[in-house]
Amino acid sequence: MRSFLFLGTLLVCGLVGAQETIESQLQQVLARLDKLERENEERVGRTQVAFSAALVESTQWTIVGPLNRYTTLEYKTVKTNIGNGYNPETGIFTAPVKGLYYFRFTGVVGRSGRLNAGLKKNDEDIVAIYHKAGTQASATNGVALELEQGDRVYIQVWEDDTTIADQTRLSTFSGFLVFPL
Repeated sequence: MRSFLFLGTLLVCGLVGAQETIESQLQQVLARLDKLERENEERVGRTQVAFSAALVESTQWTIVGPLNRYTTLEYKTVKTNIGNGYNPETGIFTAPVKGLYYFRFTGVVGRSGRLNAGLKKNDEDIVAIYHKAGTQASATNGVALELEQGDRVYIQVWEDDTTIADQTRLSTFSGFLVFPL
């Protein structure tokens, strides 16, 4: 009888100890989850990147070209540059953080009646616009890209006697961070 009592006491003590261990582990997991959620909210909250720029600064119709060589377009009229990723002196956006980004660009055909331009990532062709329909026609394209910190994205006009027109708001290049990775 004593051995049953002894075994019963051990069993009860073991169950109480196990319950305390499980509760302790659960509290540790919940504390870690709270910490990760706070860190993620801080990371997302402070990482804001967006830019939008037009090709020229003039409100008068301006034709750039004819361009008979590959040329990186320098969008000079910066409307927005949160995070300072876009450089209007070079026309290049440099990703300040790793993440998923969305880019969109529009071009208005100039005097030559032809426009070929493409969005490049680190010298790699990603998407393009093409239009051959007379002057003042336009084309637009957009793409979501996963970028590493330091990746470069820019618009380049192809070598084929193309022209592009603008009036501070028609030929544009924009992008924003969808979410950091």
